[in-house]
Amino acid sequence: MRQHRTTRGLAARAGFTLIEMMMAILLTMLVFAVTIPFFRQQTIAVDNSSGRLDAVQNARYAQSTIDRELRLAGGVAGQPIIVQAAPFAITFNVDLVANDTSDRDATYYDPKADSLSTFSWDSTRAKTLPGSAVLYPTKIYRDATGNQSAAETISYFLYLDGSTGRNDLYILYRRVNDRDSTIVAHNIWIPPDTNYFFQYQRTDATGNITLIPQASLPLYWNSANDPTDSIRIVNMRVASLYRDVRRSMDVTRTVYYKTRLLNAGMLMNATCGDPPQPPRSVAATQVFDSTGTIITNIHLTWTSSLDENSGEKNVAAYVIQIDTTGGAFWTTLSNTVASGAANYSFDDFAPASGTWVYGLLAQNCTPANSTLAQSNTVINP
Repeated sequence: MRQHRTTRGLAARAGFTLIEMMMAILLTMLVFAVTIPFFRQQTIAVDNSSGRLDAVQNARYAQSTIDRELRLAGGVAGQPIIVQAAPFAITFNVDLVANDTSDRDATYYDPKADSLSTFSWDSTRAKTLPGSAVLYPTKIYRDATGNQSAAETISYFLYLDGSTGRNDLYILYRRVNDRDSTIVAHNIWIPPDTNYFFQYQRTDATGNITLIPQASLPLYWNSANDPTDSIRIVNMRVASLYRDVRRSMDVTRTVYYKTRLLNAGMLMNATCGDPPQPPRSVAATQVFDSTGTIITNIHLTWTSSLDENSGEKNVAAYVIQIDTTGGAFWTTLSNTVASGAANYSFDDFAPASGTWVYGLLAQNCTPANSTLAQSNTVINP
């Protein structure tokens, strides 16, 4: 009987009292009151970061798309490299895509490519260049064998995006020959006080690289030795905009980039001539951090070979080497494409301890090297 009464008493005590349930609900509400604002802040932070990342990725994609093709411009005898140089448009010739295996100089092979976009632009299908009244081409370009050239004409250009109701947001387009334009990127931001996407640098009479004033643009190729022939570098200011609706503000991310025209001045040389003259005035300088105790890099500078902008004009690249002061085991660090500049530089960001000397070779298209030009000695702790 006692055991039976004990069991009934325990059964009567099962569950929660009203006070216990109210305390549990109160504690739950307190936990939510603390955590919900935290999660909201985290969500807002993620949204903001995602927007900024989208802006960066959009700018990077636009820049890399142009650079991938523009750096290969030229390289085909008889056709100009730069056809149009404008603040909002650039047009150039490049043998980029082939739809048959006979074009060995093409960068890409695509058997399904449109045949009207894999050869030089037929003058019977000429159109005005983007944002201009200039008709191009005025003739059919042919290669050394008399066949139609395999280098197509590519344009990148920007038009104001009328759907936004703003005067500073543009769409970036790409066009090959006279084919339909395709969209590369939206939300390209160009503030009125900047008012450019492209800038251009050219070689002057002394061989120095100088910026072409915006007031002198646009330039259009007309004939051999045209001013556009001297363009060596194309600067891009690619800014992308993200609209933060929550905070009612614009977030922009900007990418600055310089594209060197690797084929400028080197249009398929049939012969390379004798080995070039060596580079001059090679100097190595140690660069320290803000404390003045740690070497961050070695800054190497040199003056161009006498055969780059005069003489045989056959310098294609400079080869950078390093060795201990004994000079018996030279190791190649990198190379720099000759772009018509008077002076060049290179930074070695992995300086090793010890005593070192840097060497520079001028190289032509054979390739044949000049004699070695050596820098001063640097001693790294």
